[in-house]
Order: sequence, then C-alpha cells, then structure tokens
Amino acid sequence: MKILETGGPRDDERTAPGDSQARVLIAIPTFRRPDGLRRLLTAIATMETAADIKILVADNEGADGAGTAVVKELAAAYRFPIEVIAVPERGLSSVRNAMIAYARRDVTLDYVAMIDDDEWPTERWIDDLVAMQRQTGAGTVGGPNLPVFAPGAPDWAAHCPLFVSDDMPDGPVEIVWGTCNLLLHKSAFAHSDSNLFDPAFNQSGGEDVDAFMRLKASGHRFAWSRSAVVWDDVPAGRATLGWITRRAFRIGNSNMLVQLRWKYGRHGRLLALPSTLAAIAANLGLLAVFCFSPSKRVTYYCRLVRSLGKLAFLTGLRSFEYK
Repeated sequence: MKILETGGPRDDERTAPGDSQARVLIAIPTFRRPDGLRRLLTAIATMETAADIKILVADNEGADGAGTAVVKELAAAYRFPIEVIAVPERGLSSVRNAMIAYARRDVTLDYVAMIDDDEWPTERWIDDLVAMQRQTGAGTVGGPNLPVFAPGAPDWAAHCPLFVSDDMPDGPVEIVWGTCNLLLHKSAFAHSDSNLFDPAFNQSGGEDVDAFMRLKASGHRFAWSRSAVVWDDVPAGRATLGWITRRAFRIGNSNMLVQLRWKYGRHGRLLALPSTLAAIAANLGLLAVFCFSPSKRVTYYCRLVRSLGKLAFLTGLRSFEYK
C-alpha cells in the first residue's frame, strides 16, 4: 500500500468477450466518510469477478484524511492491490482528475470504474459493466443507483427524482449522467493530458455532465447496463425538504452552465432565459395541480427548484454546494 501526493484505441474498437482478462482500476473518491468507505471496500472484496482488479482511493481530505486511515487499516489483508493518493486541493473535479491522471500512468489498464464512498456494488457489478462495454464498444458505460433509505424516511422520498435512478434499457444510450456508477474504457481517458473534469465545477458539481458532453462531442459513445447495480446510502439528513431543495437548486444552477456551453451556443443566455421562465411557470402550475399527490408533488417541486437554480445562474448567481 502506497500513499502518494498528486501532482489508444478508437472508441469503436471492440474486445470480444473472452479475448483477454479485463484490467480494471476501481477509483473511489472519498471525503470524511470512513464508515462508508469501509463498507464499500468490504463489498468490493466480496465481488464475483473474472477481472484483474486494482483499487485506488483518492482522499480529498489530504494525506492525514480519514479515508487514508481506512486504507492503511485494510491494506495488508485486502483481496486486491490497493493504493491511496492524497488530493489536498479540495473539489470534485480535482479529485476525479487526480484519479484519471493516476490511471493514465498505468498503460496496462483497460478500464477505470468509478463509484462513490457512500455506495456499494452488487456482486457482479464490474463484470456486468465490462460485458456491456465489450458488447457495444462504447467508451463509457453506466448503471443504476438504487437508494437505501435510513429507517423513518418519509414516503415521498421513494418518488423523489433526486433519489430515483435513471431507468434506461440495456445497450447503447445517448449519454449517461453521473460518475457514481461508471466504467470508462481507456479510449475515453488515456489519450489526452488535459483535464477530463473542468475545475470550474470543483465546488458546484456538474463536472460529470460537462465531461460527458465533451466526450460525446468528440465522438465517444455511451451504453447502459441495467444489471450493474450499485446501492446508494440515503441517510436521514438527506430525506428532508431542506436537503432536496438545496440539491435541486444546485443541480439546476450547475446544469445551466453546462447547457450554455453545449446546447445554446452563441447568445446562449438570451436563448435560455425564455425556456427557463417557461419551465418555472409550467412546473409551478403542475405543482399546484398535483399538490395532493405525494409522488407527483415531489417530482414537480424538484423540477421547479431546479428551474429556479437555472434562472439564478442566468442572473449571475452561482451555487456552491461543495466547500
């Protein structure tokens, strides 16, 4: 176990199943969640996999962080080779770019899989992701995140779009939306020295969507594996009106920056403002119509707040959730 300080083929090339053992780096960003990281590493160690696995933990708390301590505790008896790197520069992009930089230095890797420290995978998670990549030749493969709520969570939480995973069919998809359950083929990360995740999103989130839009613009393709499930811990503090309001607002705020870059183009703010105002009006009306339906009420509430976050960005207000 080492503690370090941070400092190919085309997307349409396919590897037939059984041609070779997949070499996978499971990259885990962590920040002050030692119990979650320990649960995740324990689950990874019990996976059923034919892949050649290495584990990288990137501790955004620094060299003396809680995540580093967990890796030191587990490393000697751990099933797979495991390393931890210290990423003292705080932020989502910083820690993810540090993991990609590490992966680029290992020319033997075929894939980087990403999973967060408040999640844990099903037993065949890696093999299911790899199988879908080999079947489709996609540069990026995602899978579902299924919530596990703390006891006493309100009934509406199960319908909240912030907790409900994407439900897409197996196979090629237009794009995926998050790094919390992800497999990157080396064609998506190995052949560039530039940051995959823009530091402009370090404290706001949205770095994943921006990165995927950049990959899509460069010709990379995406796929989805419904069986590659990870479980997502939803503590009691998240299943509250205050938390979902802050999160929905931040998502809308950061997504507007992404949309201005990749959707609206020149004169983007002038084009985005009418559609944003229309979305606010529509969701406000739908919220009023369905105010007595718990499942639909929370859906339209989140959409309304997300639209308000977009409007805030257009008026010059940035939301920084990760400080």
